[in-house]
Amino acid sequence: MTRSGAVPPELRAQIVSALGKEPVGWHTPHTGLSPARRFVVRFADGSSAFVKAAIDDPTEEWLRTEHEILSRVERTFVPRPLAWIDSGERPALVTEDLSGAHWPADQFPVLWKPGQFGLLFENLRRVAEVIPSVPLPAAEQGFEPQWPLIASEADAFLALGLCSADWLRDAIDGLLEAEVSVPLAGDSLVHSDVRSDNLCFVGDRLVLVDWGGALRGNRDHDLATALSTLPLEGGPDPFEVLPCGGPWAVYIAGRAARRSMRDAEVPEWLRRVLRRIVFICLHWATRSLDLPRWTGIHWREIG
Repeated sequence: MTRSGAVPPELRAQIVSALGKEPVGWHTPHTGLSPARRFVVRFADGSSAFVKAAIDDPTEEWLRTEHEILSRVERTFVPRPLAWIDSGERPALVTEDLSGAHWPADQFPVLWKPGQFGLLFENLRRVAEVIPSVPLPAAEQGFEPQWPLIASEADAFLALGLCSADWLRDAIDGLLEAEVSVPLAGDSLVHSDVRSDNLCFVGDRLVLVDWGGALRGNRDHDLATALSTLPLEGGPDPFEVLPCGGPWAVYIAGRAARRSMRDAEVPEWLRRVLRRIVFICLHWATRSLDLPRWTGIHWREIG
């Protein structure tokens, strides 16, 4: 339990003013990768709320985007907003407390319950049906193909140990072509970071959290992103769900590969995950596109 003294006094006073309730307890949840402040606050009447507070310009920008999404998208797949506090140095967003929900990523290994993959896909279709009423960055904005860079650094890619030099040589033209054909553009709401630690279940209700990176783009964007990681957690083969998703698979594989190859700050456990995502996506791409049959290792062989 967080000591009351660890909560900024201004934030405490703002929450009392916004909700008309006196906090009696605070704790800091372990979820969330951004540096924004996060608290679960408990009130004297037995209710509780989740508080996310900006601490700098980037977290303020993300939080303002998230507030716009939550306040305008009246769907069960977004957290229910309780208050928006914008009277201090930095804003804070107060939403329903989802601590009691089932978070698949809270267990190790990640635990999805029966039927939850289907609920995810159903809700991603519902997300894609939303036409954003707020200005959001276009998903295709700043698109930079990664496979030309990988082709120029073939030795570094081959050092990931995923495939042979012969396979890369025979497949590279198809990979280059597929990546630039990825259909990023569109008018749908895109969460852009759908993975198991950004979602939870309240009974049969799925809730996606952390909307600060929301985009406007193609309706399959979030589905493709989710499919690239779900096999690691007992989920379905991406090809069986999105058989025409080859360009998405190549797009995601290129970004994961480049990050694994070049980002020195990536911890080793994440580097292993990225290599597994590259495998999943390239195997998916070879089934979806006119590429050489995959002859590399399976993701389960990546130690």
